[in-house]
Amino acid sequence: MSDPITEADLLAYVDDQLDPARRIEVEEHLAHAPEAAARVMADLKDRDALRLLHAAPLARPSESMMRSAVRLERALARQELGLKLRRIAAVAALIGFGWFAHGQVGLGVTDSEASPKPPAFVEDALHSHETGLLRARMVSQPEIEAYDPAEILAETGIRLPPLPKDWQVRDAQIFPSRYGHSIEIAIDAGDLGRVSLFAAQTPAFNVIAPTSARFEKATAVYWQTGQLAYALTGTGSDRPLERAALRLSRALQ
Repeated sequence: MSDPITEADLLAYVDDQLDPARRIEVEEHLAHAPEAAARVMADLKDRDALRLLHAAPLARPSESMMRSAVRLERALARQELGLKLRRIAAVAALIGFGWFAHGQVGLGVTDSEASPKPPAFVEDALHSHETGLLRARMVSQPEIEAYDPAEILAETGIRLPPLPKDWQVRDAQIFPSRYGHSIEIAIDAGDLGRVSLFAAQTPAFNVIAPTSARFEKATAVYWQTGQLAYALTGTGSDRPLERAALRLSRALQ
């Protein structure tokens, strides 16, 4: 049994001071602790912002970046870790990294934040959904209704949520995605009609609550837990699709 994850482990994770095995244990812990994961993600954002300081320091400090520097400095001081980052935080407050980040890499508030661009895996989910619909129309491509979530987990490392009892699986396929394997399950989901559940691994740890992305022919509700990403795609009303995705995301916790 691994040692319990401590606050020091979380700070060391943010500071890239853990060995790969311990990082995996921390990420597994965060995947089941949304509040801790949200806090770690905020610290990671602050850390990455501070690291950009060395690349191109400019004047005119941003209040938000100064607050981030102070917040990160205090968190590290409590655990007596991260001396180097504390010094960087102090320098950031003086030379105004925040203004550069806002102008050059979009770390400040912009109009586009109201409608964030979906992650890359959502495009894979949409393509898989369209491929599933194509397979359903082709006599020469029989659908495969039987699938084993335990076998899929063992072979791909992808965990699938349990489906509602009134949903009927019509096809289950493994597809390539830009970061490895992905799973596409075509489902007759009652009032939602034909939907697709997409699941895949991603290269970066993140926690994303179910979020809608509307396309010309379909709507995808996507979310991410740790390094596993999911999307529920269909052509029905947005609200019922969002509620269904929320139930599936909670079933994974």
